[in-house]
Amino acid sequence: MVLRGLTANEVSEVYRRYGPLLERRCRLLLRDDVLAEDALHELCATLLRRGEPLREATSPYRWLCRAVERTSLDLLRRRKRVREALALDDVDVLGPAPGVDADERRAVLEALEALLPEQQVLAIMLFVDGMTQAEAATELGVSRVTVNKRAQELRESLRLRLSGGPEEAVS
Repeated sequence: MVLRGLTANEVSEVYRRYGPLLERRCRLLLRDDVLAEDALHELCATLLRRGEPLREATSPYRWLCRAVERTSLDLLRRRKRVREALALDDVDVLGPAPGVDADERRAVLEALEALLPEQQVLAIMLFVDGMTQAEAATELGVSRVTVNKRAQELRESLRLRLSGGPEEAVS
């Protein structure tokens, strides 16, 4: 199956409708205004090349959130360098969503670069988006028990990192 892109008008409509929300999400994940813009522009370019699955998505916003997360995390991986990140409070004045623990959210966002790719995705789902473990399991295509186990490991890694424990704990 060959994936086709969206038309320029469709991408413009996506950007008009979801752009500010997606840019906020990029800024939150990357904590860098320029990188956030880069991530959003990369997403738009990707939609032009192969954005057809968005047309079939049952929840376009959720689909776009996952796509922008992948794009942001790819940017982080490509830019393995120490960067001057904005303070989290400067990036997101609204704070965490209802039901999301502010301390866990902050720990995840500050440690995002150090987490493994599969940990990054799960951490964003659970501690940034506030998804339940069942919702994350469905999204990832694994059992809820697996998500629970990975979430516990992730919490322990974050605790060790925050308490100044061994850096290997995050890997």
